[in-house]
Amino acid sequence: MKQRKWRLSAITAVMMLIAVACGGSSSSTAPTEVVQLRWFVGLGTGDNVETQVPVQQEVVDAWNAANPNIQVTLEVVPNADAKNTLLTQNAAGNPPDVVGPAGVAGSNGFYGQWLDLAPLISDANYDLSQFPAAAVEAFAVGGQGQLGLPFASFPSFMYFRPSLFEEAGLELPPTTYGGKYTLNGAEVDWSWETVREVGKLLTVDSAGKNATEAGFNKNKIVQYGYAQPWNGAPEWGSWFKPGQFLQSDGKTLAVPDGWVDAWQWYNDAAFKDYFMPNADTAALEEWGQGNAFPTGKIAMGQSYTWYTCCLGDVLGEDWNIAPTPSNNGTISNDLNADTFRISAGSKHPKEAFEFMTYLLGEASAKLLVIYGGMPARAADQDAFFATLDEKFPQGVNWDIAKASYANASTPSAEAYIPNYLKARDYIYSDFTPKLTKAALNVSDYVTNTFLPALQAIADEAE
Repeated sequence: MKQRKWRLSAITAVMMLIAVACGGSSSSTAPTEVVQLRWFVGLGTGDNVETQVPVQQEVVDAWNAANPNIQVTLEVVPNADAKNTLLTQNAAGNPPDVVGPAGVAGSNGFYGQWLDLAPLISDANYDLSQFPAAAVEAFAVGGQGQLGLPFASFPSFMYFRPSLFEEAGLELPPTTYGGKYTLNGAEVDWSWETVREVGKLLTVDSAGKNATEAGFNKNKIVQYGYAQPWNGAPEWGSWFKPGQFLQSDGKTLAVPDGWVDAWQWYNDAAFKDYFMPNADTAALEEWGQGNAFPTGKIAMGQSYTWYTCCLGDVLGEDWNIAPTPSNNGTISNDLNADTFRISAGSKHPKEAFEFMTYLLGEASAKLLVIYGGMPARAADQDAFFATLDEKFPQGVNWDIAKASYANASTPSAEAYIPNYLKARDYIYSDFTPKLTKAALNVSDYVTNTFLPALQAIADEAE
């Protein structure tokens, strides 16, 4: 009997050793769950397959390698399709976990569908002091909570091509805000009126005549003084004077002061002064199909830091930046600001927040460069511009960008309107193209057509 017990004990011991050798243990342990997250990109910037998507995938791969229990899938949707794709996913109860980068405009159309981050910030003891307090408050939306955290800022300013100024015998734009411009031997403000006058001198036809000279042929223009890339009527207006459509009662819409003047400036630029390509010309392949400045045949164009993503190869080192022009003595620096948000329907909000703080922190240096966004942390800005200098070695005057950021105007051109997605679609797909499609009396069109139509769209939200 003793021998039998000994044999049973020996067999049990051997079985235990085998179990240990095979990775088992004397007590059963459930396998650790792997949380699967989706990062949705395309609602704002990030869908450029050549310069942005590969870097975003590198960021995801680095995260996945370091976090085997929280795995992230990058989901990039072209910007033109992203809005409807996200609406469909949310309606189907299958929202992505983290969305972005996206700015005010991209997020406004999903009212009530973002998670309040305040409890997650508190639970994680996440340090908000690393950001300017005002920047944090900018993402605290009344009635909805802390919907985002500061990440990328995109100040606006004037891009220009120095060689075209030099060929025309013109002074380069001023190098500081408040600097004067010398035109026809006189010092003048660097204003939108000055841009109009300089733009005409920089617009040249096939015979070499500029837009101020007798015999200039508006049908044979080979170089324009100005082109406006990838923006719409609200931005055009905001560069003249900050404002928003929605009034204090939360229902009534009105066109902000100065915006009709701005829109008439653009319409005249295309159909009266001829220093900017009209919509039909801008759509041609030879003029960049909506992105004319990189063709090398455009002298100036107002945009944001994110536009560094898309300057192409033709310009080489022949571009720089200048201050935003003034209007009636006042400068309005419209600012875009992008961040990441968590869907209210995320099944893994804690893990999503952990990944989001990685994007805001460790991964931000790589991401901010491909997005063209200034870091929200002032301490990171010099390093950011040093990286851009490696990409653009001609000595871009980044002090202009810093000054534009410091003097950003409010409210944003992307401020909320009821029934936002439909209202924005009308503004950008219908109204904005009309401003450069044919000559208009803009004031009459706004009063009789545009504003009533926009108000009707907002009223549908009730």
